[in-house]
Amino acid sequence: MRRWIQIVALLFLALSPLEGREREPWLDELDAELARKAEYDAQKEARIGQLRGRLRSVLDDQERYVVTRDLYEEYQSYKYDSAYAYAQEMARLAAAADLPDARVEAGCATTFCLISAGLYKEAFDVMAGLRTEGVSPRILLEYYKMQVRLNYSARGYSQTAPYWDEYSRAGEEYSRKIMEMVPEDSPTWLEYRANYLMESAQYEEGVAAFNRLLADENLDLHSRAIFASSLGWLQHCLGWDDEAVKSLCESAIFDLKSSTKETTALRMLAEYLTRRGEVERPSRYVRESFDDANFYNARLRKLEVGAVLPLVEKNHYDSLQRERNLMALVILLLAAVIIAAIAALLFIRRQNRRLHEARATIEERNAQLEAANAQLAEANEIKSEYIGNSFYINSEFLDKMSQLYKMVDRMIVTRQYDELRRSLKESTIDKERDEMYESFDHTFLKIFPTFVNDYNALFPETEQRFPAEGLTPEMRIFALIRLGITETDRIARFLDYSVHTINTYKTRVKNKSWVENEQFEAEIMRIGAR
Repeated sequence: MRRWIQIVALLFLALSPLEGREREPWLDELDAELARKAEYDAQKEARIGQLRGRLRSVLDDQERYVVTRDLYEEYQSYKYDSAYAYAQEMARLAAAADLPDARVEAGCATTFCLISAGLYKEAFDVMAGLRTEGVSPRILLEYYKMQVRLNYSARGYSQTAPYWDEYSRAGEEYSRKIMEMVPEDSPTWLEYRANYLMESAQYEEGVAAFNRLLADENLDLHSRAIFASSLGWLQHCLGWDDEAVKSLCESAIFDLKSSTKETTALRMLAEYLTRRGEVERPSRYVRESFDDANFYNARLRKLEVGAVLPLVEKNHYDSLQRERNLMALVILLLAAVIIAAIAALLFIRRQNRRLHEARATIEERNAQLEAANAQLAEANEIKSEYIGNSFYINSEFLDKMSQLYKMVDRMIVTRQYDELRRSLKESTIDKERDEMYESFDHTFLKIFPTFVNDYNALFPETEQRFPAEGLTPEMRIFALIRLGITETDRIARFLDYSVHTINTYKTRVKNKSWVENEQFEAEIMRIGAR
C-alpha cells in the first residue's frame, strides 16, 4: 500500500505547475502592476485631456506647434493613429512657419510612427526628404537618433543580405555621429555606445553598458523600460535566462507605469517563459501584449505578438495534453478508490474543457490569419486583373472602331459620297485614344504615385524627364509592363504603335539607363512593390 501511495505522490508532483516550484519576486511584482494597468492608463488619459484643452485655447501658431508636439509625445508610444495624426499636424504647422528645425522634428515624428507600423519604405522616403542644412545641433541630434532607429529596425525586419550589411553600416555610421556630437560619458553618449555594443553583438560589454545606464537615478520611466528590455535581450543572447527574465519584468513594469503600448518586453517575457516550460503566465502575458498591440493599432506590433501567440498556445495545449495523460494514469492506479476516481474524473472534465478552449482559440486565430491573407491576395489579384484587362479592352474597342470607320469610308467611296467621307476622319478616334491615355495615366499614377520619380531614378540626371501631366510615351510602355502586360504585341495594340516601334523605344530607354539592360524591367517591377 505504501508503494502505491509513493507512486501517486510522484504523479501529483509531476502534475504541479512549474510556476509554483520556485517563486520569483519580480514576476509577482509584475502581476501586481498589471492589476493597476487601468489606473496608469487613466492618468495618461488625464494628461492628454489637459493638453487637448490647452490646444483648443491656443491662438499663436508657435505655441500651437509646441502643444501639438507635446500631444504627439504623449501618443507616440500609446496610440499609433493619434500619434501619426499629431505628427502630420506638426508637419503642417512647420511648413506654414517655414522653420527648418520644426520641419526636421516633424519629419522625425512621422518616421517614428511609420517604423512602429512596419512601413520602412515610407519611413526611408520621409527621412530622405528632410533637409538638415541650417538646423540646430539639438534637432540634428534627433535626426541622427531617428536614422539609427530606422536602420537598425529595418535590419531586424529584413534579416537578409545584402540589406542586413547596408542597414548595419548606416546604423553604425549614425551612431558614431551621435557620439561625436555629445561629450564623452554624457547620458546620450553612454546610451548610443551601449546600443552600438548591442547591435554589433558585443554582448558582455553591452550588458555592462546598460547596467551603467540603469544606475542613473534621474532616468525617466520610458528610458528605463527601453534599457531594461535591451539588457534582457543581451542576457538572453548570453544564455543568462534567469537574469533576462528579471530584466524583462522590470522593463514591462516601467512600460505599465508609463502607459506604453508600443512595447516588446511583455511579448519577449511570454516567449522566454514559454521556452522554459511555463504555461499560465505566458498565456496571460501574451494576451495582455496582444491587447496592447490592438490598442496601439500598428500592424507590425500585431504581427510580432501574433508570431509568439501560436508558440504560447501550443505550449499550453501540450501542457494540458500531458496533464490529461498523467491524470488518466492516476485514474488507473486509483481505480479501486471511488472517491479518488470521481475527483480525478471531474479534474479530467475540467481539463478537457480547457483543452477544447485552447484548441478553439488556436483555430480561431488561424482562421483570422488565413482570412486576412486571402483578402490581401484577392485584393491584389483584382487590382492587377482589373487594370490590365480594362485597358486592354479599351484598346480592342478602339481597334474595332477604327475598322468600322475604314469600312464606312470604303462604302462612301464606292457610292461617291465625298462630302460624307470628308466628315469621317480619324481625328475622333485619335481624340478618344488620347482621352483613354489620359485616363490610363491618371489611374496608374493614383495606384503608383511615386512611379515618375522612381522611374527617373533609374537614369542619370541629364536623361530624367518630369512631364507636367501624365506619362511620356516611353513611361507609358513601362507602366504597362509594371501592370504585368509584358507581351509586346499587346502593348503595341494599346498604344497604337507597331511592334518594331515598341521594341525600339524599349531599347533606346534601356541604353540611357545606368541599370543593366537585362535588369531594367526587374527594377521597373520593384516600383511600388509592397
